[in-house]
Amino acid sequence: MKEDLINRTRVRFAPSPTGNLHIGGVRTALFNYLFSLQNKGDFILRIDDTDKLRNKKEYEYSIISDLEWFDIKWDEFYRQSERTAVYENYLDILKTKGLVYECFCTGEDILKSKELAIKSKKPYVYNGKCYKLSSEERKILRSELKENNLFPSIRLSVADVLKHGGQEFNSVEFHDLVHGRLVFDPRLIGDFILRTESSRFTYNFVSIVDDSDMNISHVIRGEDHISNTPKQILILKALGKDVPVFAHISLLHGKDGKIMSKRDLISNIEYYKKEGYLPGSLLNYLAITGNTFAGSGYKEIFADVSEMAAFFDITRAKSSGAIFNEDKLRFINEKWLNAISVDALIDIIAEKFAGKSLTARVKNEYPQEVFLEIINFLKNEFRTVYEITEELKLFLDDYRVKLNDAEYNTELKSIFADSFKNVDDFSENSIRNMINNTVSIYNVPAKECYETLRLLITGKLSGPSILKIIKFLGRKRVIERLSV
Repeated sequence: MKEDLINRTRVRFAPSPTGNLHIGGVRTALFNYLFSLQNKGDFILRIDDTDKLRNKKEYEYSIISDLEWFDIKWDEFYRQSERTAVYENYLDILKTKGLVYECFCTGEDILKSKELAIKSKKPYVYNGKCYKLSSEERKILRSELKENNLFPSIRLSVADVLKHGGQEFNSVEFHDLVHGRLVFDPRLIGDFILRTESSRFTYNFVSIVDDSDMNISHVIRGEDHISNTPKQILILKALGKDVPVFAHISLLHGKDGKIMSKRDLISNIEYYKKEGYLPGSLLNYLAITGNTFAGSGYKEIFADVSEMAAFFDITRAKSSGAIFNEDKLRFINEKWLNAISVDALIDIIAEKFAGKSLTARVKNEYPQEVFLEIINFLKNEFRTVYEITEELKLFLDDYRVKLNDAEYNTELKSIFADSFKNVDDFSENSIRNMINNTVSIYNVPAKECYETLRLLITGKLSGPSILKIIKFLGRKRVIERLSV
């Protein structure tokens, strides 16, 4: 790694392509991204694809596509599958130092040991059985594995690491930016596997080797990784490497208090795209979960990611679970819609929500100033892009309302069809005056007039100002809909 990166802030987001990116993963990526922006550092995207059985290229592409949808930009990109030689090299270093040993225990052996630990009501810790094997015993066992195209797994000798270098440690501890000082008893960690019998490198080994090799200064990840951290620190000690700063953020919980999983509908990024949440507003909401902006200068609604980064403080993140509240998200999304420019919204609808065809069609059917007025009107009436695009369809020339005669007052329909032909400038005032005249002349309640007119024009019983909708549609379209 280049010398000029040693004192530089460098963070990473390292998803595994074993499934689509979920909302908790986006939050982790965001916290790393904000931290890098705040400290003028580097944000690295690393695909942790060492699990050949579960990895799928389609998931990698999906993860990358979702991060791009959120406009989360990375400075460097890596795949663990392309770094096998690096891991082999570091494992050889540990072998040379005598800090690892071959393990011949089968899955069945480990399962029996775990069952025994459960019966004894004790935590499972590997008993170090293979550490004591003689050279001859290892040779025989190695030969038996080779017949099945397998190899002995490689374990780190925790006891040897703790006394390596002449200074013996009785505990593994670190200061977490979120949880404070954390201390672990190495006797409860046990010797753990770095490479399996099928020659697959384990997460704890490759992840921290990459972090060290890529000069990652801060590891910001979910609190479910806290139990992995002491193992990774032991690996770094064994290699004589510096330990990065850790920050384990709380996991997202649903309203039921349970941790949100990939199986939950609201964990799926596609859900938010379908519902029409702005990517920026979703990031805004995820950023404020966990009180990461509490204190002086606190804000709740931000203009963009740069402003979020300016106020972000990882040390204020709550150590307890953050509750995901979609009602709060809708509120924030509404504020973002209100604040966004019309041109920006049109671009977002086209690029982020595949609405280019819809906006282009409406734009072609109206004068430019009317089209922009329509978009501005809708963005201040609805909370999501989905709601806006559904309402935008009303303004297409080929939009058709299908009603049965029994659903509305047919006499009023005829009255309106004739009356609109005589409306002068088709302004809101003119339309309102026409409706008031209808109320007065035909003795029909104003509420019934407005509800019937909305139903005939839009096919809906409720919505934003029908006067504005009629004004935008114009005389020709309104009369056509009343004549069907």
